[in-house]
Amino acid sequence: MSTTHYSPTLTNAWRSPRLIYRAIEDNPVDRHTLWTFFDNDPTSIAMASLRPLNPQPLAYVQRLYEHAHTLHIRVFICLPPSDSDIAQWESLIQEKAEKLGLTATLDVEKLKTEFPRPGPTPIGVVTLMPPMGTEELHHRNAMIGVGIGAEWRGKGYGGEAVDWVLDYGFGRLGLHRIWLAAFEYNERACRLYRNLGFVEEGREREAVLYERKWWDMLRFSMLEGEWEALRARQKEAKGEKEGDGEMEE
Repeated sequence: MSTTHYSPTLTNAWRSPRLIYRAIEDNPVDRHTLWTFFDNDPTSIAMASLRPLNPQPLAYVQRLYEHAHTLHIRVFICLPPSDSDIAQWESLIQEKAEKLGLTATLDVEKLKTEFPRPGPTPIGVVTLMPPMGTEELHHRNAMIGVGIGAEWRGKGYGGEAVDWVLDYGFGRLGLHRIWLAAFEYNERACRLYRNLGFVEEGREREAVLYERKWWDMLRFSMLEGEWEALRARQKEAKGEKEGDGEMEE
């Protein structure tokens, strides 16, 4: 009897080392989460949007759904449930089952539908947007959009998500060029994109007004060949590091 073995890149296609990526549903919970991340956070608006710094009602998030079908991908960046979360849930199910006198497997499974297993926690969003209009798709270009909720910034999650969507775009969609933009005053984002291997290819001078001062908008990009070379170098460096560890043993 033959056994099919699937590659880790396939079985973990929607994961990166610390994160899980899931679809954004059109339901009240996901709508409120999007609103919290992007329309109810002045820092998110100032760092990633040209919109005026105005509070927006929950209904404003509808715009994020209107063009969702035109995107290559739009997903929540999520943290997986912790071991302690799973352990607490298992203890809860056991406690409820004992209290109700449930012993049959089917009854316990029904109980789990009432008290669902902890799922991934959304902490941000990453998108990959093709050029507007189907007539431009043959150029195989796309733009990344990424945002992390205030509570989880500064932990490297944004960079990990961008790395993941680069692999998705080049490796699975066959794109040739992926780009993104950042405001000059968002120094953390500009530094991150350079560290990830993006090339600054130009800037729109004094295109953004922020805190009564004019700032440039910077554009960064990565080409398919640059991504391939970058991943090859990283793979080689990882192999050398593992080799050094074996020698030390």
